[in-house]
Amino acid sequence: MRALKNDTATLNIAVSVVAPGITLTDLVSGRDPGESLSDWAKRMRGLGVPINSPVEVAAAVVWLMSLGIGGNGKGLLVQAGKVADVEEGIARNRKAWMGAEMLDLFRGGRTAPLFPNKL
Repeated sequence: MRALKNDTATLNIAVSVVAPGITLTDLVSGRDPGESLSDWAKRMRGLGVPINSPVEVAAAVVWLMSLGIGGNGKGLLVQAGKVADVEEGIARNRKAWMGAEMLDLFRGGRTAPLFPNKL
């Protein structure tokens, strides 16, 4: 997503990511024999495990789609029905975790004429 978002934006195509945590589907394993999915979810939530419903994950996808090109580059983490834009946090704190010198080198590489945009 990070590698594509700038190039695809020139074509008015948004690239984004939805990363759901454990989501209630029939693919969930670890249920006791005969245990329903909803009973398993109750048991896991009681242990503090963040569980999503499929509707909560779908809502994040629909919200991204509603943004159109404004959703470009967003990376949503969905946990326990709550959503965080991880990419926004990473971008906001890039200088803190990369350091000023590395960030300048990183940004300088974007303008280097070595790899012209082929899109």
